[in-house]
Amino acid sequence: MTIYGYGKILAVDLSTGRITQSEIAPEFAQKYIGGLGFGSKILYEEVGPDVNPFGPDNLVIFASGPLTATAAPCAGRTEITTKSPLTGSIGTGNTGGLWGAQLKQAGFDVIVVRGAAERPTYLWVDNDMCELRDASHLWGKDTCQTSDILQGELGSSSVPGISVLCIGPAGENLVRYACPVNDYHHVAARAGAGAVMGAKRLKAIAVRGTGRLQMARPEEFSKAAREARECILAAKAAKQMPGAPAETRKAYLERGCLPAKNYQTGVLPRWLETRGVEVARRYAARKDVTCHACPISCFNLVEINEGKYAGLKVNRAFAPGPVTEWGAKCALDNLPAIWKCKQLCHELGMDFVSASGAIAFTMELFQRGILTAKDTGGLELTWGNEEAVVRMLHQIASREAFGDILAEGSVAAAARIGKGSERYVMAIKGMEMMSQDPRSGYRGYVLGTLTNPRGGDNVKTTHCHADRYNPHWWVERFDIFEDVKAKIYSMPPEQVADTWEGKPLMCKWYEDLYSAVNALGLCIFASGHETSLGPTYLSRLFSACTGWDTTPEDIMRSGERIFTLMKSYAVRQGLTRKDDAWPERFYTEPMPEGPARGAVLDRETTERVLDEYYDVRGWDRQSGAPTAERLNQLGLGGVADDLLKMALIRHQG
Repeated sequence: MTIYGYGKILAVDLSTGRITQSEIAPEFAQKYIGGLGFGSKILYEEVGPDVNPFGPDNLVIFASGPLTATAAPCAGRTEITTKSPLTGSIGTGNTGGLWGAQLKQAGFDVIVVRGAAERPTYLWVDNDMCELRDASHLWGKDTCQTSDILQGELGSSSVPGISVLCIGPAGENLVRYACPVNDYHHVAARAGAGAVMGAKRLKAIAVRGTGRLQMARPEEFSKAAREARECILAAKAAKQMPGAPAETRKAYLERGCLPAKNYQTGVLPRWLETRGVEVARRYAARKDVTCHACPISCFNLVEINEGKYAGLKVNRAFAPGPVTEWGAKCALDNLPAIWKCKQLCHELGMDFVSASGAIAFTMELFQRGILTAKDTGGLELTWGNEEAVVRMLHQIASREAFGDILAEGSVAAAARIGKGSERYVMAIKGMEMMSQDPRSGYRGYVLGTLTNPRGGDNVKTTHCHADRYNPHWWVERFDIFEDVKAKIYSMPPEQVADTWEGKPLMCKWYEDLYSAVNALGLCIFASGHETSLGPTYLSRLFSACTGWDTTPEDIMRSGERIFTLMKSYAVRQGLTRKDDAWPERFYTEPMPEGPARGAVLDRETTERVLDEYYDVRGWDRQSGAPTAERLNQLGLGGVADDLLKMALIRHQG
């Protein structure tokens, strides 16, 4: 039976070397769509609370969506899901580039990796030919070297288009925030999937796909894809890309919400003069490799031609992420050094958000006299010391000296260091925080850092949200249900960013929307940053691709089901409402300077907003867990039974 829009599931058991292929059941596809939905469901079913993230019973699930590799705009995404070795809960990350599209064109939607190999191994997928090969010669190589070698070994003028996903030394050495890197520049970060691949001794997956995708209604799909693309290109943010981050850097400074010096202050001197986009443009070379079918092209290349970083080439250099993580958190005050840290993390194969968070945490311990150079092997990890930061990144990836402690993540590092260092850990649910200071950040944006089931950031929640970047213009054109729009944006536009009113519903909307987007195989930029691909566009694309007539309401319900399943996994791992909390600093330490001087979070307000959030989700206020009633309404009755049994066991215990 042909299921339009879908390929097969490739199951790889590294312990036995067995590789099998199976069809995707239509009811499974309709209920969980693909990508994040498939990964969350498979992980929930097979990886229970007692599984060691580094043990052979953990899985790594690579899943594209039904729209991946199609002509739909921004349709090049792949979700990688595992039990996180950093948090012990659900770990899932999304990556772009061409790897997912190649996998899809090879005929596979999903790769499920089980077991552990006896020696370093890589998987070679050449259309429907799949085999495990020895990777001993690749072990110890960084991600760029590994990709180069496999491209040379597997490719030729007659075999073009090979895409490589691999881990670097950080993954091999089980750094708990190691990540896989594909196509040299694209990363499924934050969750530690690279470390799980390292524990399984899976060095890489190389893919070549040349097949054609089958559409149920090709003409209808072409029209829907064309109109979706035109919608994106009409948006101001798409025209600005990759220049849009310039406004972000300036806006963060003007609001005083930089995560500066491990979130101690929201401003830094000479921020725009040293780290602004005008400085970045001096090094700009060209727009560079982008993702499959992307009309936005947020990738850009800069080249450093002088100084100690001469020869450095960095992609997506204008993005605000590396600048805020290294330039603000660690107070590095020059862009070449910041870009060096970013590129080094990609080569070593580790998440730069957790890496910068762990190092910034250490820098504050230096500031307060809790640590000295004696503790760190002579490294003076003081604010802005770029040489020490670069050396520490190498030590973390190789687990040498003090780097071995930071490789465990800042929560575990603090437990080992002691001396009251725990109070300086800036993490949520065990994962280092990213981006804005919640004391002065955009209210809708920061709320998502609390509610994200994987912790630490809001990429799965409100990352591309609508309470900044001219919300009035956005709201007028955004594809959002009118009753929801009225409840979220009931106040004047200029008040949207600074009020908690409507933010719980805003948070739920984006969580459900982006869960559906990630399941479909699209980039969240297509549905955020004013580009406005909401459920109407998504349902048209999905319906034409699969032949299953799907309404916008169906799309949002599927997104809610997937997000609720992610939350349920976290609950089954033992997380409760108490874990939906910011670090104590934000409640007890007012902003010391800048535009937000004196700002501090009010604990009572936070709890009230969380109450409202749980209410709009139909979750239990006391535990923060989805209720049995809501789980059953979403078709997750089995999950409801699991959580009920777990609650009874804990009560009896």
